[in-house]
Amino acid sequence: MKAIKRRFEQFLFYDYTGIERHLERMAARGWQLHKITRFYWEYYKTEPRKLTYAVAYFSEASEFNPYPTENQKTFHEYCKDAGWKLVTEWAQMQIFCTEQENPTPIETEESVKLKAIHRAMMKNFLPGSGLILLLSLLQLIIQLHAISDAPVYQLSNGMALLAVVWIILAIQMLTPLIGYAVWYLKSKKAVSMGGTCIESSGGYKKVSCFMWLLTAIAIVLAVFYMSTQHLGWGGILGIVNVTVLIAMVFIIKNVLKRTKVSRRVNFTITMVSCIILSLVLTGAMVWGIVRGVNAGWFGKEPDETYTTTLPNGSTHTWDIYYDPLPLKVEDLQDVDYDHYSYEWTARESFLLVQYNAIQKSFPDGQLAPELRYEIVKVKLPALFDLCLNDYLDRYNYERDLPEQYKRYFRKTDAPAWQADAVYQLYRQDEAMNEYILCWGNRIVYINFDEIPTSEQIAIIVEKLRVYF
Repeated sequence: MKAIKRRFEQFLFYDYTGIERHLERMAARGWQLHKITRFYWEYYKTEPRKLTYAVAYFSEASEFNPYPTENQKTFHEYCKDAGWKLVTEWAQMQIFCTEQENPTPIETEESVKLKAIHRAMMKNFLPGSGLILLLSLLQLIIQLHAISDAPVYQLSNGMALLAVVWIILAIQMLTPLIGYAVWYLKSKKAVSMGGTCIESSGGYKKVSCFMWLLTAIAIVLAVFYMSTQHLGWGGILGIVNVTVLIAMVFIIKNVLKRTKVSRRVNFTITMVSCIILSLVLTGAMVWGIVRGVNAGWFGKEPDETYTTTLPNGSTHTWDIYYDPLPLKVEDLQDVDYDHYSYEWTARESFLLVQYNAIQKSFPDGQLAPELRYEIVKVKLPALFDLCLNDYLDRYNYERDLPEQYKRYFRKTDAPAWQADAVYQLYRQDEAMNEYILCWGNRIVYINFDEIPTSEQIAIIVEKLRVYF
């Protein structure tokens, strides 16, 4: 039988009645609370006992204090004289228990209890939760801005899932803040009319556990999708970076607390350490990513290399890939070139898939035609127009040039493509060799060396329309 049990408890900081009932039930089953950490509650195995628990709030207490203040010691002595044994502390929350049948309440005046809870909330819970809420909203705004700038790229990898994580975290912080405001106002009204503080809603624990489960699922999926993407390890390193930072800050705070430094010194050193560590860890992560990119850690290995002599007499070595492509230049015309690179990359999330195909030649004195196209398969129909507009805007560039040089996509009537919609790039009224095609839930951007003939269009339709 286990002598120690650690549980991930989800109680609102001000839910003293819920905590008291929970601890009494645990004691009746033979588990007595030993300590509370930020991540779990620890219980010791004992004989089942009938205990009465009481939760009190002492505003002078702090998780940075190395030992109780003089007033806190006096308060503990008062509780001890009344038959209450101190079990543990959680910031300003003080938890006591007794075996007495009808113990004297620690706090007899409801107005005093309400004021003590509110002071503790203002000192511990509300500022921290409010700060995390603001940071979550800031990160969410940044993430949504990135998605609006490049929807297809962001939605085709795990980075979009991080927006879901920030939304869940914001809800996690906002829900108890609103809940406390409602509880405090109702309790204040009840106490002013001679009643007691109201009991908090009992549904928070289930809702909170469900939200944490959603957060864990979103993070796991984000890590999974990012790990399959080019440079996706950058996102994973970011998650590791934050985790290491949090762990190191808690270690520093606890070490300082054990060495008995003052609360002010502990708080100052912990905050300064947090800032310095965040800069150091972020710098180390960026350095590692840059070095990894330069070393080729995050990209796939080329099948071979090809060295050419540039016009200025210097030489350059190019990476060559031989990935299978659904459509090649050789399918459209006769080509006499031996050093093509065929590169195929894919990014996929639960929202959409993006495939990129590049067939390119190199500056070696031969003018070989090239081909580039992208295929997007939209899994969520509501995102189709967003992805289509991303392509229409992305390649509609040179906006700051005079009117005669501007390029734009124009919807055309071209039945040969057998598409739901066809957009061709134009400069003024001159048709160019870039197209955007819509086939069902797929968007295809394709860039030719020249405008394809009707025979070539038929081949393209045969190769790409039914490929995915």
